[in-house]
Amino acid sequence: MLRNENGSRACPGMTKGKRCLALVLALAMVCALALAGCGGGGASDGGSSDTAAGDNASAPVTQAPSGDTIKIGIVNPTTGPLAGFGEGSPWTENIVVDYVNNELGGIEVDGVKKPIEIILYDTESNATRCTELTQKLITEDKVDLIVVRHTPDTVNPAVAVCERYEVPCISADEPIDAFLPEGPFEWSFHAHWQLVDLYPQYLSLWDQAGFGPGTGAKVGYLFPSDADGFAWVDGFDTLEAYGYSVIDPGRFPADTTDYSDIVRQFKDADVNIVVGCVTNPAFSTFWKQAKQLGFDPDVVSVGKAYLLQADADAIGADLMDNLECEVWWDKSRSYESSLTGLTPSAFAEKYQEESGRNITPPMSSKFTTMEIAVDALTRAGTLNKEAIRDAIAQTDLDTIYGHIKYTSEHTSPIQMTGGQWQKQEDGSLKLAVINNSVAADLPTTGAYIPLKK
Repeated sequence: MLRNENGSRACPGMTKGKRCLALVLALAMVCALALAGCGGGGASDGGSSDTAAGDNASAPVTQAPSGDTIKIGIVNPTTGPLAGFGEGSPWTENIVVDYVNNELGGIEVDGVKKPIEIILYDTESNATRCTELTQKLITEDKVDLIVVRHTPDTVNPAVAVCERYEVPCISADEPIDAFLPEGPFEWSFHAHWQLVDLYPQYLSLWDQAGFGPGTGAKVGYLFPSDADGFAWVDGFDTLEAYGYSVIDPGRFPADTTDYSDIVRQFKDADVNIVVGCVTNPAFSTFWKQAKQLGFDPDVVSVGKAYLLQADADAIGADLMDNLECEVWWDKSRSYESSLTGLTPSAFAEKYQEESGRNITPPMSSKFTTMEIAVDALTRAGTLNKEAIRDAIAQTDLDTIYGHIKYTSEHTSPIQMTGGQWQKQEDGSLKLAVINNSVAADLPTTGAYIPLKK
């Protein structure tokens, strides 16, 4: 079942004529199933413009009448600067939808099994748009709960609306430290990594490169004036106590396009390490200007900008070679979904087979927020919002994202490792896990290579 922003039903990627034909065929199939005495709920597609497997990966078997479904609302940055994070929707969500509706026959609500339906809107990577669409899901679409992921630009606006309207919200893929200032929370629950782990992970990466605590290395800050920037810079506020010299040009507007002044400050100070958290376009501009102005640091460790394969590829293999970042999920991990039994490697293989693309870490957060939703709805056994909220709070679940168990602050930390993008012999880029100092039980997949050769 597919819903667009205007409330109409549609099939992404189809022409009007083909869509009508598809609907006719779908109705015919429903009638045939009904005559055969077959039951079961239907999966919802949830209107995305993804060009990979998300376009038409899981067509609904049936379409339940309005009011006969459990509605899950999703806001997703399908387009815009954060589109790399938004990749894989609704393909990922529909794996869970199909499993619940077709394998389990739905979720029991007040003694009656109902199928789940997702209604997904594109925020266009815009926080204001995200606020408007979350409100639309609650006030017009009458969803039973909200699921949201992917950076403070998407998570925080949606969470604020859910708190205001008292609607259960399950979120992920934003540092916990950027989530908590929006609280305290009554209706929203969040899972992701926290700065208390990121800080030692980055220091360990720098130590691996020969610039650890006590070396007197100079660190240049690349933090914008947004939620991520303020949260990250607070996390690194003890660097000088570890013997580092900090060169901080201050918080700059997130949409800055000229970084030449910052680059010159770093170059004049002979900065060894650049650390930051910026968008992909921002870092791409900064790094190209750094090269043009002859700034050549020893280590670059930046979050958000190039966590994803598509973002790293957009910057280019030569520019990206041996740059570092945190890794909070990859297919080598041994997690397993309590709901479907799916493992990270099987999840990655499925996406590769159906889309021809490598899986992205944020897709694990898409899958797991759906796992949590299904688990909580099943335990609640009702669509009473307070009951759903209380069930989410009591989550104790093994997922494809790791084990989820919320604290009194409504957060559940996940594990991270340290990674490095490395140019392969064929010219492609591969993200190698080179450091597991803060999560020794997680595997490494490669060895450190110096940025300067």
